[in-house]
Amino acid sequence: MMRSAARGIFVLTLLASACGRATQDDPQGEQPDSAGRGGVGSHGENHGGSGEAGGAASAGAGGAAGANSSPNSGGKAGHGGGAGAGGGTNPELSSVELVGSPIYTRVQRLTNRQWENAVSDLLRFEKSHQLAEQLAAPVGGVTPFDNNEKILFVDHRNARDFQLAAETAATIATESVESLARVYVGDDAAGFVRAFGRRTFRRPLAEAEEKQYLAVFALGEKLYGAGFSNGAALVIRAMLQSPHFLYRTELGAAGSPLTGYELAAKLSLWLLGTTPSDALLDSAAAGELDSDKGLEATTRAMLEDERAVAVMRDFHSQLLRVEQYETITKVGVPDFASIVPELTLASHAFFDQIYSQDFGLRELLTSRRAYVGPQLAPFYGMNAPVELEWRDVGPSRGGYFMQVPFLMMEGTDAESNPIRRGLAVQRMLCGTLPEPPADISPPPDFREGETTRQRVTRFTAECGSSCHARFIDPLGFALENFDGLGQERKTEKGQPIDTTGSYPFAEGIQSFADGNELMKIMADSAQVHTCYSKNVTSYALGRDLIESDRVVLEALAEVSLSQSLKEVIVALVREPAFRLREKGLP
Repeated sequence: MMRSAARGIFVLTLLASACGRATQDDPQGEQPDSAGRGGVGSHGENHGGSGEAGGAASAGAGGAAGANSSPNSGGKAGHGGGAGAGGGTNPELSSVELVGSPIYTRVQRLTNRQWENAVSDLLRFEKSHQLAEQLAAPVGGVTPFDNNEKILFVDHRNARDFQLAAETAATIATESVESLARVYVGDDAAGFVRAFGRRTFRRPLAEAEEKQYLAVFALGEKLYGAGFSNGAALVIRAMLQSPHFLYRTELGAAGSPLTGYELAAKLSLWLLGTTPSDALLDSAAAGELDSDKGLEATTRAMLEDERAVAVMRDFHSQLLRVEQYETITKVGVPDFASIVPELTLASHAFFDQIYSQDFGLRELLTSRRAYVGPQLAPFYGMNAPVELEWRDVGPSRGGYFMQVPFLMMEGTDAESNPIRRGLAVQRMLCGTLPEPPADISPPPDFREGETTRQRVTRFTAECGSSCHARFIDPLGFALENFDGLGQERKTEKGQPIDTTGSYPFAEGIQSFADGNELMKIMADSAQVHTCYSKNVTSYALGRDLIESDRVVLEALAEVSLSQSLKEVIVALVREPAFRLREKGLP
């Protein structure tokens, strides 16, 4: 039976190698930020390219203008032919291409977080043992999210990591009578194999599998001495290294419906970040997930689970690159290191609030409330609370992009950085930008009395004005009433702050007076909601999206325009794209 376990790892490695080769043969997206964070920069900094190559939120878009839209129409997008989709496009408007390169693996490896959560739940650990810290992290900057199929492979390093982590987990689970009793009550080997196997493989074991693992159980007692814990430990080690645990599969005829067990696994690993519970597996066995009503009821119940809050926090954090907060430095700002942890805490709390209160993208873009803690309060011009508080931050701030954490991250020391801010907002539009010039000169020094806007305009006029003037700079200029520390300002160098601008949305060119007006326009834009839906869908399905996905994304955008993120998720679960086996590339 040890040979059987070895064959499992061999198969796992072969499956992984195919994904690994596909990733290596088709590198996608921006590389880790090598441009640094100093100076004004240009669109070479954090550029991200187009479509899937643009990282988390610059990956494709939709909700584009229909064939009858004109550049100056303020109307909503039609659904007949979006920008980037063929007829009716206007090259002067923001491009909304979907140019990913999905593998459609249908053999999706668990992420490190899913593995950790699943093992903890399977073995009923009473505390976190952080076993996933032993696992190699996926390559960053290659795909929009870290659960993308193209980076979740198993090479020799991964196989070794999973082996060692499985051995550690089995040791913890069987180190005492009490710990083993949490996994299984009794000393019936067959019952243990059947019950633990069902939970681990997320389906009942086949008769042949039961026999194989009973032999593994007996081998454990033979090698390590008679006793239930020795047999159970070896079974746990073997099952946690099996491809049936490490991979969520959707095998079968292309286009056929997923089984109840497959849907249970897909939903639970996505929305709760862990393996299905016994109760959910029972529901799958009873056929309750086979009906539209049953599947929707199950989805809605999961959405109210606290674990779903953490998963959606992870989604927004990757989408908006919150992990970069830890890298922020501010020269000349005393004790800035003490502020950095609160940037992440406040942002996470904001995402949690948006999700938990049944809000959606509109509120994320326009809410005038934010979490304010003792470190951030002075930058909002407020009295410092003892701990994070949900506060009204005033009429000058609307949504996440006008909160102190974001403004600090996309500023340079104490100065604003319109280019970086414009690029960050651009990701929410999923616009396609041309490649940056090969040689980008450093930004010029300030002239006497020159504002940041004037300096940036002068600089970008020399290195790509068409891209900057239309697609990047106006979005950053709209936030010029905030300095590099997120503090509001009315003047700079003795001159009034100019936050006016316009942007060529897919629906048409829209003008705005300031960031608040820009965010309201974005909140009403089908392009922006389709972009957001694209990212939700990419995160849910664990793959790139392409042009054939546009119809689904536009349908989800209609939901997002007027309803919450939870309703977007429910709408996605209803879609054949979620419920049927992938047909593969057209």
